[in-house]
Amino acid sequence: MVFTGITRTFSTENKQQYETIGAFWSEMESKYDCACLQGLGFNWTADTIEYVIGLTEGAAEGADCTVILPDGCWTEVRGRTDDLDSIYDRIYKDGALSYEIESFDADGNCRILYSRSTEGFKKICKACEGDLEEILKLQYLAYQSEAALFGTADIPPLKQTIEEVEEEFRSGIILKMVTEEGSIIGSVRAHEQNGTAYIGKLMVHPEYRGHGLGSVLLSEIERYFMGSRYELFTSTRSKDNIRLYQNAGYKIFDKREVDDELVFVYLEKE
Repeated sequence: MVFTGITRTFSTENKQQYETIGAFWSEMESKYDCACLQGLGFNWTADTIEYVIGLTEGAAEGADCTVILPDGCWTEVRGRTDDLDSIYDRIYKDGALSYEIESFDADGNCRILYSRSTEGFKKICKACEGDLEEILKLQYLAYQSEAALFGTADIPPLKQTIEEVEEEFRSGIILKMVTEEGSIIGSVRAHEQNGTAYIGKLMVHPEYRGHGLGSVLLSEIERYFMGSRYELFTSTRSKDNIRLYQNAGYKIFDKREVDDELVFVYLEKE
């Protein structure tokens, strides 16, 4: 379950979030019908909360954050928007929240879904230049399994330099997936040329594989290039990667032999 929208961080000191998040809602309501919006609060610290407002269907213009949410363990509460403060006082009596999803209607009603899941949150957003060294370290770790398929570390992802990653950062988009502690556990990058988005370096930390995070990263990078043709490639030995891409709607259109050991398969999605 994913939640995509525009993210901001608000102070919770003296319950400031009720007023400031309310202003954020008013700003978004000026662009969209209130009934089409929903807000997600998460990543509480001693003084702040991250809050994302998105659409119930589709992605809001300027959406810059995706949060991966648990599929279960949600509790629903309904009430009046004017009573939101006391509603949360009652919810908080049972302990801190991990996530809360809010929706409101024009008649002053509110609906809150909240979760106390012990699963730490993971969010996806654009990487900044200061993230590139950590992403490159993740790349060196994540592609060890690819190197093992060939019995050699002499593969391009393990030889890329920080200068080359910086150039890709300047010419395209690099996304990062971060944990509650701020560690980068996934990444993907792409650039657009002549109507095609070329996607590459889709990676997930080995300890977090097997939970669909690669599929979410792929879907997220596509969202930044809506209307484009998508293209990516992997080696013919990377059966798991090929399966992931084909499940996401990609089709093989070409194969290119580098040498007797390395053959790349190219996939596209219109």
